[in-house]
Amino acid sequence: MIPAGWYWSRRVARGTTLRIINDHATPGVSALFWNASDTSERFNPADTVKVQWTARLGRGKLLFSDMGRVLASLTYSSGWHDALVGGSTPESNERKYGVGTSARNTRDNFLLAAAKHGLGPRDVGPCINFFAPLTTDRSGRFVGRGKVSTEVITSIYAPEMDILVALSNCPHPLSPDRDWQPRPVRAILWESPMHDSKDLCRRSADEAIRAFENTDAYFGG
Repeated sequence: MIPAGWYWSRRVARGTTLRIINDHATPGVSALFWNASDTSERFNPADTVKVQWTARLGRGKLLFSDMGRVLASLTYSSGWHDALVGGSTPESNERKYGVGTSARNTRDNFLLAAAKHGLGPRDVGPCINFFAPLTTDRSGRFVGRGKVSTEVITSIYAPEMDILVALSNCPHPLSPDRDWQPRPVRAILWESPMHDSKDLCRRSADEAIRAFENTDAYFGG
């Protein structure tokens, strides 16, 4: 259980599934990923969106590293996810909730999580926000699309390499809630079969095939 406003981090072995369960429709759970064997390789949200030609990340989509490899596959999704805006910061909290707010934020949570694994501020880059429905208005600005639509939302991620994962349970900076109201979420891990050549994530697009080829070569496959 990840309490409201807090964080969780762990080394996750290759071939493990991480399921995030949002029982109470908390408005956003942010995540960072690193290659556990070489933390200079990390999640790259820009490439994740650009290479797959979509910002609508759902089942079958991949989470790319900055080395063109697959850090994780999105094998199940029942919610909206945002890989463009980023997580909350002290400044975004102050703008939204008022001067002098003591509400926790994702940037500081990630710094704490990273420090537990010997990492520093330079290792904390842009994140992905799960359960964060967004859209754009007529002027092109990002706006919250509305509250998380259901009370139980589940996403599953199957790592392709040993990774470090950090989750921050703080509201998305564009969530529609006027007050700071995160609620607890659950993280569950279990061992999963490795992807085979017919797996949906591997065959979803030519870009996915190349990314998995890069990842397989990294492991000598």
